[in-house]
Amino acid sequence: MDGRRLIEALLGVYVATLLLPALALTGWVAVTAASLGSILAAGLAIAAATALAATTIADLPDRVTSLSVVAATISPPLLFLPYMILAQPESAPDVYPVVGLLAVVPGMSVPLAGGMLRNRRLRERATEHATVTTGDDATESRLGRSIRVAAAGGVGLIVVGVAVAILAFDGFDGSATLFTSLTGLSSLFFLFDTDSHELGVTDEGLRVNRSITPWGDLDSVRVTDEKIKLTHVRWWRPTREFDREEIDDDAAFIEAMEEFLPRTDAETEPATATSER
Repeated sequence: MDGRRLIEALLGVYVATLLLPALALTGWVAVTAASLGSILAAGLAIAAATALAATTIADLPDRVTSLSVVAATISPPLLFLPYMILAQPESAPDVYPVVGLLAVVPGMSVPLAGGMLRNRRLRERATEHATVTTGDDATESRLGRSIRVAAAGGVGLIVVGVAVAILAFDGFDGSATLFTSLTGLSSLFFLFDTDSHELGVTDEGLRVNRSITPWGDLDSVRVTDEKIKLTHVRWWRPTREFDREEIDDDAAFIEAMEEFLPRTDAETEPATATSER
């Protein structure tokens, strides 16, 4: 499936999954009295209409990765949480708030898919000026990275599955179990973390492994005796730091970076560890 079509489909699923439960909880008879088949048909119609409307949006992958869109696709489903805690059980069938809360899954997937498509397009047209490795495991194979990514994805599915099962069968009578389980499972992600990165200075932006940050998103580079620090244009984005002694050719990396970003430091000599290689 084309990346843009995937984003459009996810937007459709998100709107349908969020809208129908919201209408049911407001007591709209057309939903509460409808059969399961009618509800599914209405959901498909809403999803199709939303996906069709999304085809008219220019630069869709860039738009869905903006902070405002991320907030708009993640925050509304979370409003079902206080409802599930505070509302009386007889006020609506339990399935509606659970389905509404699950809208957070396609809601989170929309900006993720947009970011992946944006990165893919940047990589396709990017020209590498310098490529270096950093970290203790710089020789890790592509197969090893693929295994880690697949394993992390599997853990993510387990986390979602556990959340759905607890909410569907226990509701918030088992809220402690829910949050304890999610906290424990999320810690498994650290098993797949690594300090090894491949850094590429391209004409489109800085590539870290397969992710590219466009130069327009970066403000400047600062070089010290120990660190290379990249500051973002957006104040809420953290400064990215790299240890110079862990980069296999920090001098070439710094020289390439200077072609695209202003330096805010007094120039220093390459790190001692680099000069000894």
